[in-house]
Parts: sequence; C-alpha cells; structure tokens
Amino acid sequence: MKKFTLFIFSIFYLSVYSQTTLTEAVDFHVKTIDGETIYLFPLLDNNHQIVVIDFFSTSCGPCQDYAPDFQACYEKFGSNQGNVYFMGLNWGNDNDGVREFDSIFGLTYPSVSGSQGGGNLVYTDYNILSYPTVIVITPDHQIVEQYIWLPDEANITQAIVNAGGLIVGMNEPYKRENSIQVFPQPAHDFVNVSLEVKSGISITFNLYQLTGKLIYSQNFQAHSDGIEQVRIPFTDLVDGMYLLKIGDEADPITTRKVTVVN
Repeated sequence: MKKFTLFIFSIFYLSVYSQTTLTEAVDFHVKTIDGETIYLFPLLDNNHQIVVIDFFSTSCGPCQDYAPDFQACYEKFGSNQGNVYFMGLNWGNDNDGVREFDSIFGLTYPSVSGSQGGGNLVYTDYNILSYPTVIVITPDHQIVEQYIWLPDEANITQAIVNAGGLIVGMNEPYKRENSIQVFPQPAHDFVNVSLEVKSGISITFNLYQLTGKLIYSQNFQAHSDGIEQVRIPFTDLVDGMYLLKIGDEADPITTRKVTVVN
C-alpha cells in the first residue's frame, strides 16, 4: 500500500510540476531543420489553427517511446493542412541530431532543433521543466492543455478534439489512419496488421530497431477493396520496442510501435 501511494504521488507530482506555468501563449518564431521559419501568432490569428507542440529531447527515453504517437496524431488531423498545426521543439541538440531522430522514428511534422532552430529559447520562454511536454494552444492564444500525460495517441487526440480540432479523413488508398491496427501488443514472435486497402495497392512493411537498423521487410499486394489482415513474423528479437513503418518507397504512410516481450 505504501509503494502504491508513493507511485500515485509521483504521478501527481510529475503532472503538476512538469507542465508549463503559462496559461496564455507567448509569441515566438523558430526555424525548422529544413529551413522553414514558423511564426506562432500568424498560425493562431490568420490561419485560425490550433497549435500542438511537442517539447522533446533526442536523448529522452519517453520522447522516443511517444514520438510515433505524436506522428500518428499529426497524420490523423491532416498533416497541418486542417485546423490543427503540429510542431516538435527540441532542447539541446542541433539540426543534424534532430534530423537523425526524425529519420529513426519516421517523423514528418515540422521539427526545430534547440541550438540552431531556436528551440532552447522557446523552452525558456514557456518555462518547460521536463520532456516530453505536449501542449495545446487555441486560436485565442489560450494554452488549454499545459501538459498531456501520458502523451500517447489516444490522450493527445482527445485533448485536441476537446479544443475543437477536426480529424481529417484521408481519401487515398490505405491512408485511413484510424483503420490501421497492430496486434497483439506486447508481441512475441509476430504481429498482425489490420488496415483498409484498395485493390492493386502494393504495401511495404518494414520493422526497425530504434537505432534505425532494418531487421525485417515484407511486401503485400492488395487484390480487392476492404479490410486486410497481414501477419508480420519475426524471431529471436530481444525484449524492447521496435518501429513498424507501413507504406511504400514513394510515400511512407505511418509508423507504429511494436513492443516485444518473450
């Protein structure tokens, strides 16, 4: 009972003292690793978009664990083409370090390094005390979510929907993000991938270590429209987290976490 009480207290402590102390957004401008300049207030005032920020570090374990969840939400809400704008702000690393992090975890939303893109300054302005810290800012400049914990896909999605975010339906073949399921989790020697496909589509499933090393690849050809279930086998994997990237050479559609427990 004593350990359980301590555990609950620890969660409460983290949720209270890790959140930004701001309730209203402070304007900033940053430069992404691709050289694009992002200005916060025009996104809110002119585009009337909800802005979702993931404050992260490339060396942080939980940041690595939940990066695919943030990516999944980015895709679900329209890849910044809907009424929600996503960005990742790094602490401490340079453009090359953040670019490597994005490559390993299959991240395609705008990323800003700490030392070269201005991320460190925003951390200071927003009094970010830990990472990952995910916040939600509405067009009226209010920070309606100061700290989403756990920052998984379900919790981030719910927070954005509560703020008025609209999930964007994808019309392209097999790009219906909500239809993709990977199970069982945790896995032992295989996972099943259930997804909606169109006839004639060729899909590639690539399984990676967190280091970025490809350890398994499988192609699937859809012969009819509808829901397909594809079995991805693997053997002799050590316990831990892996990344399953689904798509094709021209268009990697999404990344899903696979947890292996033997």
